[in-house]
Amino acid sequence: MTLEDPLSLVGTTVSDKYEIERVVGEGGFALVYRAMHRVWKRPVALKVFRALGDLPADKRAGLVESFIQEGRLLADLSERSAAICQARDVGTLRTPDNREMPYMILEWLEGQTLEQVIEVEKQRMLAPRTADQVVRLLEPAAEALALAHRKGIAHRDVKPANIFVLGDPRGELSVKLLDF
Repeated sequence: MTLEDPLSLVGTTVSDKYEIERVVGEGGFALVYRAMHRVWKRPVALKVFRALGDLPADKRAGLVESFIQEGRLLADLSERSAAICQARDVGTLRTPDNREMPYMILEWLEGQTLEQVIEVEKQRMLAPRTADQVVRLLEPAAEALALAHRKGIAHRDVKPANIFVLGDPRGELSVKLLDF
């Protein structure tokens, strides 16, 4: 399934180092693109907060500062827990139609959300997990949330769609908490 590119960023380069390849996700406030880091030759996720691009300049400045602070907090948390998606860079970009929008570079993750895992397992009619298996699956995310709470940070959107499963959902796996 190919997602639309309402910002017309596919094929462009951001900050002379991120070549945007395709749209991979869309939420209420942001679009997520897969991009290639030109120097490291590694994929990254480029999250563009498009909702801020439509605001008047006087209102945008405060929200952009909040966005940068969020990136700073995410970078701090992800350095302390492998179960939090790593923030790697932050900046602003200009769209082809000349709107300025903030973006965040996140580590690229291969896998699927817990929401997708649950749906696939339902379709395949797999046996439910035992309590021990559920704890093993969710414990890293719970520890990441505990770390955030000790720092006074609330996630505010914990749900299966924001827990990313890397590896075999019923075997060797790790999880990442998304969307702080």
